[in-house]
Amino acid sequence: MEGAQAAENVVRLPVEPVDLWRHIDSLIQAGYSLQAAGASLGMSDRHIQQISILSRIAPRLLDAMTGKQLPSWRTLGVIAQAPHDQQIAAFERHNYPHGVTWTSVSAECMAHRIPQDRAIFDVATSGVVFDEDLFAEPGSPEQFTTGDIAGFMAAQLAAVQDRIQNGDEPAMLLEYSPMAQLPKLPTGWVFVERKEPLTPRSKHKRAYAIVPANDWMDAGRVVDVVIKPVATAKAAAAPAATHNADAIEQEEYEPELPAEEPEALPDDVCQITKAGYDMLADIRNEALHDALRSPLRMTPEKAGVALLIAYVAGRYDLREILATIVSPEGAITTPDASTFAAMVGEALARTINLTPLHRQNQVHRSAESYNAAEWIGVIVNADSLVPPVDTPEFLSCVGGRTLQTLAHDHLPKAETAEMPEKVADLRRWLCGRMPNWVPVHFGAPGPISDQWKNPRDGNGDAECPDTR
Repeated sequence: MEGAQAAENVVRLPVEPVDLWRHIDSLIQAGYSLQAAGASLGMSDRHIQQISILSRIAPRLLDAMTGKQLPSWRTLGVIAQAPHDQQIAAFERHNYPHGVTWTSVSAECMAHRIPQDRAIFDVATSGVVFDEDLFAEPGSPEQFTTGDIAGFMAAQLAAVQDRIQNGDEPAMLLEYSPMAQLPKLPTGWVFVERKEPLTPRSKHKRAYAIVPANDWMDAGRVVDVVIKPVATAKAAAAPAATHNADAIEQEEYEPELPAEEPEALPDDVCQITKAGYDMLADIRNEALHDALRSPLRMTPEKAGVALLIAYVAGRYDLREILATIVSPEGAITTPDASTFAAMVGEALARTINLTPLHRQNQVHRSAESYNAAEWIGVIVNADSLVPPVDTPEFLSCVGGRTLQTLAHDHLPKAETAEMPEKVADLRRWLCGRMPNWVPVHFGAPGPISDQWKNPRDGNGDAECPDTR
């Protein structure tokens, strides 16, 4: 009876998603299955599955969403993958007086996941569980992923080892080189281009490498190339230098295979050598750079889209942003201004982070790369969103003399007259008394360099406008 009443209420009035899920949950508690509860409300199976993601959101977060605009379903999907205690911890860190920054909550809840399409093992029998993202494009790598990183890597390794032991080609497993994005070559071996299959007696080998789990972009991907020992090139010349047939047989010399006739191509297909493609690349690069410097071609709108494409391209965690701009057919879409700003903000929120000064010790990074987050924080006035830091946790990190100075600077004289003398007591006493204290503001000095002159000005003497 209670379930029927809930269904009738939903049918009569439009309900926001959180309340709708609560109605569905009440029907489930009354004995309905998930599908039957949704069907009684006139929902499609896919809609039922999508809204059921709210069942994995911590109740405290659902309460905060009630009566307010719901975060995007993709954001909710990321949050839902995390345990409730992780969701709540992230929520508490990003619950500000003006509201909750849900994109920041989801960023903290984002788990490292590997797409199913990287698996070379039998997914059905592996025991590795892949979850479907109902909001991903069907057929995309993001549709089925797993958070069982260890299980995926173990199954992938076993599959590679099986290929090496039971395959028809001589093969070996090598360590992966992140710099070259290829297997690390053993000493005395070189890469070789070879399209035909290897024979069991071949001196060439198939070299496999598995991208390690700590590689966010390509974790678990199997890379394979053909390699050969450097000595093979010398052995190839042996028949011409010696007439000892027995010696050649003992070396198991593998004669070069005859070159295959090129595949017949239509008359209108342009056949170009690699050197020709290199030359074309230089020509096209010059055209690209000229176009980028042209005020008629590089409008402010196009400049923003071009910068966003350059920033997100090649980053797996930003692929859905790139897909919004560039279609699978290669068509480029310019989003409206508000959508574009939101996409830029999301991309930066996932990738830009502050680094404390005492940790800025990576020699390959410049001061400007560390200061990027500081300057961006000034642009968006991030200072106004910094929560109060007069908390027991933070004040425990502040020295006694500084605490006394802060008390005199931020509190009325009448209050400071009652200020405790002991540092431990002073810390407890100051908690909650300095809500407007901001120890560090966003911003950093700019680089010392010649001010940029706009080449479009012709003589290059015009000064850049002051945008401060």
